[in-house]
Amino acid sequence: MSPGGRAEAARLRRAIAEIEAKAGLSPAYPTRVTLRVPLARAFDPALGGGLAADGLHEIAPAEPRDGPAAMGFALALAARFLDRRSAPALLIGESFASLEQGALYGPGLLAHGLPSGRLVFVSAPDATAAFWATEEALKSGAPAAVVAEVWTLRSYGLLASRRLLLAAQKGGTPAFVVLAGASGQADALSTAATTRFEIAAAPSARRRAAAGRDLPGPFACTARLVKARSRGALADRAAALPEGAVDSASEDGRSFERPLTRRETGVLSDALWDRAAAVIDRGSRHDPTRTVRLEWRTEERTFDEPAISRALDAAADDRSRAAPRRR
Repeated sequence: MSPGGRAEAARLRRAIAEIEAKAGLSPAYPTRVTLRVPLARAFDPALGGGLAADGLHEIAPAEPRDGPAAMGFALALAARFLDRRSAPALLIGESFASLEQGALYGPGLLAHGLPSGRLVFVSAPDATAAFWATEEALKSGAPAAVVAEVWTLRSYGLLASRRLLLAAQKGGTPAFVVLAGASGQADALSTAATTRFEIAAAPSARRRAAAGRDLPGPFACTARLVKARSRGALADRAAALPEGAVDSASEDGRSFERPLTRRETGVLSDALWDRAAAVIDRGSRHDPTRTVRLEWRTEERTFDEPAISRALDAAADDRSRAAPRRR
């Protein structure tokens, strides 16, 4: 760039900073204080104390197979902010991303700290619509957090990300954008994001159920902090972060420090696991939109096993009545 071009670019940056400062949107504006939520000891110093509650946080998978882990990481971050407000979280998904990665699963979301009663789902036909819905939700300030999963990145760059960042700052709402189609590209992206993480799946510890069956342990992943805009700091660190929760009475709320206990995850007995698997596997062939309705005690994060048993009986009866009779 020529000396004249550099001078013009500097002038434009100053003009933009003045406009944002007058609107209270500039991170550098001295009277503006950013609320930060602690993430983990490995990252908090580089984040200026934690995740900005009005920031744009990007999450990209390290490899294509790490897409679900990236989404799980974003949902775990959203759960941290759900504990601090009574408002629901908004989950926005590009339809193609759901086809590639799979749809979200209610019982899994509950075990992840996101009960369905605190979630609002939005299905967008394309990435442009997903980014528009994300921006409008952020500007409203109504949700406790906004999580957007997109696959197509043609319309996402410096301008689009800047709009999302300003909307997050205006509404005081964190945005977690899962760039499902950007596997392996975390270092090459050029956006206005406050932070950017690269996520890879990691083995979870096994957990023993009451009957001795091995069950998957808490969600675990490897997170690399690629970008951090915090007082001019830029960090590049890696750490294994097992997702979990602490007791509800704890001041820290959900964290990446201690795994969930058995009571918090609500492990089912082996008998109910087997019955549920049989009903779901056979029933889904008749109606993929209906498997079995389960009742949860979300305040205790445990399963109501008698209610589940009754629901399984009803589902089995419905399936037997719907099945064609053989002659």
